[in-house]
Amino acid sequence: MEDSVKESQLFWNQQAAIESQKHIEFRYQYGEGPCNVFILDTSSSLGEHGFTQMKEAFLSIIDEYAKHPEMDENVAVIVCGRETKFTRYFSNHYEDIKHCLDDLHFGGSSPLTAAFLLSKGCFMNGASHTRRVGDLYIHPRLILISDGRPTDFTAFSSSDDHSALESDENKDYLLQCTRDLGKLQPIFCIPVGRNPDWTVLEFICNQSRGGKIVHSYEARQFAKLSQNMKIASRLSYTMMNDGNDRERVMTSLVCTFPDEEFTEMDQDDIFEVCLKKSLYRPVDRIEAEGGEDLNRFEERNHQMPPLGARVKRGRDWAWDDQDSLGPGTVIGHCKNMGWLTVEWDTGSRNIYRYGTTCLESDVYDVQVCNEPRILRNEPISTGCQVHRGPDWELKNQDGGTGSIGSVVTVVENGDILVRWQNGFLGQYRFGRNGKFDLRICDPFSPEAVRHREKLMRTPPAMNYTSGAQASPNEDFEKALDSSETSSNKTSPITTTNPILHVTKGKYFRNHSLSSDIETDGPSFSCALGQWFWKDGTGKWNPYCRETNTKINRCYKRDPKSTAIVTVQNQTYRVVMAKNIQIHVVTREKSEVKLVKNEFSA
Repeated sequence: MEDSVKESQLFWNQQAAIESQKHIEFRYQYGEGPCNVFILDTSSSLGEHGFTQMKEAFLSIIDEYAKHPEMDENVAVIVCGRETKFTRYFSNHYEDIKHCLDDLHFGGSSPLTAAFLLSKGCFMNGASHTRRVGDLYIHPRLILISDGRPTDFTAFSSSDDHSALESDENKDYLLQCTRDLGKLQPIFCIPVGRNPDWTVLEFICNQSRGGKIVHSYEARQFAKLSQNMKIASRLSYTMMNDGNDRERVMTSLVCTFPDEEFTEMDQDDIFEVCLKKSLYRPVDRIEAEGGEDLNRFEERNHQMPPLGARVKRGRDWAWDDQDSLGPGTVIGHCKNMGWLTVEWDTGSRNIYRYGTTCLESDVYDVQVCNEPRILRNEPISTGCQVHRGPDWELKNQDGGTGSIGSVVTVVENGDILVRWQNGFLGQYRFGRNGKFDLRICDPFSPEAVRHREKLMRTPPAMNYTSGAQASPNEDFEKALDSSETSSNKTSPITTTNPILHVTKGKYFRNHSLSSDIETDGPSFSCALGQWFWKDGTGKWNPYCRETNTKINRCYKRDPKSTAIVTVQNQTYRVVMAKNIQIHVVTREKSEVKLVKNEFSA
C-alpha cells in the first residue's frame, strides 16, 4: 500500500508540473485580479440533489464575479469524479467558464487527494499570482465544493460503490495534502450532498490560512470577498489599528464611503477582514515566520493567572472594545513584569496589565472569570477544555484519569497545546494523521465548571483587589442549576437567523434552565430594581427573579461589568453600561433596561 501511495503521489505531482506549464501558456487570458481554483466533486456519494447543489453554488459564484468586472477574478476548474482533470485554466471569461458544467457527468468515486495534488499546478512556476489591494495581499484561493468523503486516490479506475472505497486512511492522506497546501493558500469548503462529512471539511478549512466553511446558500456572498477586502483596505482606522473594535470599523466605513450602502453580510465580511489582517500579509513574510512559535506560550510569573485561565475586562480596563465585550484566554506571560498575553474569543491577541508593572502598582486590565469558550464553526479553539480522547497513549501526563486541561493554542499541523491542572504544558494530536489524543469537554458539565472555578480560586486570581473580584458563581450560571423549562420555548432572536450547525461530538449548552419570563408581572427581587430585555417584536420582558438578582448583584459591584444569563434557553452576555445583551454564539444584540423601584437610592 505504501508503495502505491508514493507512486500515486509522484504521478499526480508530475501531472501538476505539466498543468502548470499549460497555465503559463494560457497567460494571455488571465485577468489581473485574484486567482481562484475550484475543485468540483461529481462523485456518486453526493446524490443527484447534491450534484445539482454543487452546480448551483458554482454558478452563483461565477455570476457574482461577472457583476464586478473591476475585480477581474481569475478562475480555474478541476473536476473530481469519474475523471480528475482540469476543465478550465485561469481565465476571466466567465460565460465560457460556466459552460464547463455542460461536460460534467454525475457518478464515480471521489479521489479528492488526487484533485488537491493536481491543484499544485496552479501554484508552481509562477502559474498564479497574489493580488495586492492597499496593504492587504489576496493569495490564490482553493474552493472545494464537495461532501468531503474521499476515496482511494491510488485507484485509477472509478466505481459508484462509494461506501466500499471510503476509509480513515483516505481521509488521513487528504488532510496531510491539504495541510501542506493550506500553509499559504486559504481553502474554502462548500458542503453539498445528502450526507457531507462536516468534520473532514472543517479540518481542511481550519488548518489552512484564512479558510472557512461556506454554506451553499452563502455562495453568492462569498463571491464578494475580494470586493469587501478592497473596501476594508481603504479604511484608514483599521489599517492603522488592530481593527477589532467593530463600532469604530463601522464608523470608519461610513465616513470613508458616505454615499454607499452595505448589507449586514457585507459589513460582517469587512469586519472579519479587518479583524484578521495578519492573514493577508506578503508571502515572504508568511514563509519567514513559519509555524507558531510555541516558546511564546510560557508561564513566567507565579503571580499571574496560569495559561488557559479565562479572563474578561477588569477594573482598570482602558482599551476601548479590544475584547469585543467578551471573554478571552491567557496564553502567555510577557517578559516585562506585570504583563500577560490574552487571546480573545474573537481571535485577536494583545497584552494587558495584571498586578504590578515597572511603572504602576496593582493595575488589573483583566480579571479571571468563569465564562466558558463557546465554539461557533471551529472544531476546537483556544480556551476550550479537554480531557483524554480515544488515542491517548501518554499515561498520567495529564495528572490522571478525569483530569481536565485548557487549550492554549491550536497549532496548524493538527496539534493543540494544552495546559493541565498539574501545571504540565504539552502538545497533543487533534486531527493530525487522523488521531485524537483529546476530546472537548462539555463546558457546562459539573466537572468543567469546577475546573474553571478552581482557576478562579488560585492565588494569582485572588490577587485581584478584594471587592472587585467576582465570586465563581457570579460570572456564570451552572447549566445543571435546578428546574425545567418548557420545550415549546423559542429564542427571542427572529426565526430568520441562520441555525448554527453543531458537529456530532461538539458540546454546547444542552441542559434545561429555569423559566426566563415571569408570567405574573415584574417582581422586584432586590432593592435595586427590575431588569428587562426587548424581544424581536419590540416587547419588553422582565428577567426571571433569579436572573434579575444576579444582574443586580453584578451591577451593584461594578456598573461597568457584564453578566452571563440565559433567556429562553439561549445564552447572552448582558453589558449593563451599554444597556445591551449579546448572544454569545451569533453575536446578535438586543436592548436591556433597568427600571429602578421606589425604594432604590
